[in-house]
Amino acid sequence: MKEKSISVIIPVYNSEETIKNTAKSVLKDKREDIELILVIDGATDNSLEICNRIKQKDDRVKVIYQKNKGAFWARQNGIENANGRYLMFLDSDDEYLDGIFERMTELINKYNPDLIKFRYKKEEYDQYKYFEENETYIEKKDFKDKVYPMFIEGYMLNAVWNNCIKKEILQGLKFSNKRIRYGEDLLLNLKIFSNIESAVFINDILYKYNTNINSITQSSDRNRWIKNLHDAIEVYNSLFYYLKIWNMDTNENIKRVEERVKKEVETINNVIKNCESELLTS
Repeated sequence: MKEKSISVIIPVYNSEETIKNTAKSVLKDKREDIELILVIDGATDNSLEICNRIKQKDDRVKVIYQKNKGAFWARQNGIENANGRYLMFLDSDDEYLDGIFERMTELINKYNPDLIKFRYKKEEYDQYKYFEENETYIEKKDFKDKVYPMFIEGYMLNAVWNNCIKKEILQGLKFSNKRIRYGEDLLLNLKIFSNIESAVFINDILYKYNTNINSITQSSDRNRWIKNLHDAIEVYNSLFYYLKIWNMDTNENIKRVEERVKKEVETINNVIKNCESELLTS
């Protein structure tokens, strides 16, 4: 099969109300050098039937079914079946904005980067800019000064769904079989940014993040949040490991990561307390 320029991978779990619109945001661009991979993650609703109908109408679509393993492993399944030179991830309730593939192709032809990072908007909120310049190309030798500090200081590099990354990079990474639901994107990006040699950061807003009341961050299930707490501790503590890998394990950086871990744990503990209060009053 002829290689595509870009493969878009969407993990689909019980997304019957949103997946049509999400897929449409990809397929409305009629270029033949993109493909859409819909990975059904053991859905129990009509998601599979809807995705099959989408496939019947557009031969650029692949539908893959797996037992429920979570979004992380659905993405891995998509990577293994992708035919694109570059890969992108889209959540099943979100949307791409107009011009995204044209912009990615422009940057790929200009820089041939390992990764492109673009901005997103969430309801009325626009993610803050990466750099003052609208378009910034950075090589590995400058990551320590310009890229890795973003992991320490905040959430700018937490998400994978606003990445466009060379397939060969993702194929070369090794992952644990352990299932993590909370913070898995951060864990993946830490590994990605430690293995790439170049990246382009742009301030173009090309992704629309839609709040999903059924997501793990919106749930009021106390037991789920306890699991989230354990995941968060493991994920955010991994920052200490990467400080050493990046040769950035100064006392100042260690203290900043400690504060970040503490803040994340406190936030989740407060959610757990609220869940317990709701149980007592219900």
